[in-house]
Amino acid sequence: MYKNYYFRAVFALGLMMAPLAGLVEASEIDYAPKPVYNYKGDVIDSISGVDTVNAQQWLPDGYQVLDMQEGDVNGDGVSDTVYLIGHKQADSSYVDTMKLTVENGADQKRTDVTLDKMSGYQAKLVLRDFTGDETVDALVTAASGGSGGWYYNQVVTLGDTPAIIFGEKENNRDFISGRFLDGFKVEINAGAGSGVIMDVHDRTADYLRLGLYNEEGKLQKQTKLMVTPFSRLEAVDENHDGIYELKGIQRISGAYNADGLANVETVLSYTGSSWQAQSVNLRIHLSTKILQSNT
Repeated sequence: MYKNYYFRAVFALGLMMAPLAGLVEASEIDYAPKPVYNYKGDVIDSISGVDTVNAQQWLPDGYQVLDMQEGDVNGDGVSDTVYLIGHKQADSSYVDTMKLTVENGADQKRTDVTLDKMSGYQAKLVLRDFTGDETVDALVTAASGGSGGWYYNQVVTLGDTPAIIFGEKENNRDFISGRFLDGFKVEINAGAGSGVIMDVHDRTADYLRLGLYNEEGKLQKQTKLMVTPFSRLEAVDENHDGIYELKGIQRISGAYNADGLANVETVLSYTGSSWQAQSVNLRIHLSTKILQSNT
């Protein structure tokens, strides 16, 4: 079911982050047409949008509907409604707490699913089958609002016993690693003997000032490269089997966050108990010279 794991390096100018302008307010999605998905992600119908009058009757105090989608979450063949709701701070677009409310299409009973440490801006909800059980799961994303452009991302199964299968630990996991080497070099690898060695002589003055190297280019302390959490994850069906994967980008930096070296795009597949890298694509900044590649 899964593709062979591979790693390849490509040149790019670097990751372009979407600005945080145009934050979505609940009023902007009221009555906007919304697609209804089956587990394969095919659009099978549409709905008129959030019924704000009805929603206000059951929303907790201070909460608003941030997004909504419809799909079959329990396999009974009836479309269910999934609301992403959030608590907004006064006079702010920042959402400090988020939940999913699942409304059963057969009997209209509602079930709340609390998201773990989920907050931020531009919250979005996508329903796709990530586990292969032919029911939809929820992908929730929200911008952190920080300068690094990273997001909070969670995937939640929505059956009889909802569970977070992609959370904070996975969002911060390094599927690629790197380190500094003697001679003003860095090594980036993705395991299985694949990786690149790059020349960073153009940053000599900075690294000398920080005490990372001495004048002879000898590394003064073992230092790992920094890998940020993912930017917004997206659902992709890489092998067109109806089971979706996650694709996201992480930034690789050297001695400090602004010391950008590369971006890595990873596609993750769920194996039933964990997420495994299906492909890893490294995008080297044009200012960096590649000395060796084992791709």
